[in-house]
This record gives sequence, C-alpha cells and structure tokens, in this order.
Amino acid sequence: MTESCCSDTECEVDGSCPSSGRQGKPVAWQTVAALTVGRVPPNQSYWLCEDPECPVVYFGADGTTTLVGGVAPVPGFKAGSEGLVCYCFLYRQSDLERDVAEGAPKRTLDAITDEVKARNCACEVRNPTGKCCLGAIRRDLSRLEDRRRQPVTS
Repeated sequence: MTESCCSDTECEVDGSCPSSGRQGKPVAWQTVAALTVGRVPPNQSYWLCEDPECPVVYFGADGTTTLVGGVAPVPGFKAGSEGLVCYCFLYRQSDLERDVAEGAPKRTLDAITDEVKARNCACEVRNPTGKCCLGAIRRDLSRLEDRRRQPVTS
C-alpha cells in the first residue's frame, strides 16, 4: 500500500520517517520497486524505516509511503522472531536463536556465506535494505550470544 503523507510543498526531504520521526536509511529505488506489492512506485530517493513499531517501511522524497502490508515479504525487523533475516535463502530470526541455543551459533551464518560466495544471492532486490544480510546476521548473533551469556538473576 502506497500513499502520500503530504503535498510536494509540505514535505521536507531530510530522511526522517513521516510516521515515527526516526532517521531512515537510504535505499535504492530498485529495491523498493522489487518489493512493493502492486504498482511500481515512482523512481525517486527512498529511505527505509527500521523502527519495528512503525507501520512505514519505505518513504520517498515526494512524501510517498509504503506500509508493512504493501511489501512482500514483510521485513524481518518488523516481524519479530519469525521474521526473515536472509531473504534469498529464507532463514529466520528463530533459526539464529535455535543455532545459539544448540551451541552452533554460526551454522546458519556459514550456510548463507557459502551461498553468497557461490553468487547465488540477489540481496539488492530481495532484502528490504537492498544490502547483503551477512553484516546484520553477525550483529544479531553477537547480540544473541551476549544475551545467552548474561547471568540469570532471580
């Protein structure tokens, strides 16, 4: 679902999400066009809102917004533990959590790395960020391992 939040004269192009106010990350139009359900959005500058509580996924320089229901698949950072972390090979946050719990934290990371090295990915059009997932997965694994090492307090 794409809608305009304001007229051309009302919007300031500063990269802040019109809904959450959070600073967005630039993303290529090609990525937005590939993941938007329905009509291809206009070719312009776009930003990604990674705020998990915000319904906006993409917002454009002209005030156009694309909401969670208007992209496929729903970005993992908006979907919790069942959200995708790898959009090319369909790994989920829960796969990383399982790997850490089973003492094999790099199992999924290694499988994805092998596929990326074989050039079997299409991150620029499958991942909502338009970038390879490996960096984000490494950060997620580090966070999960740190959490697991935290002492349990009663």
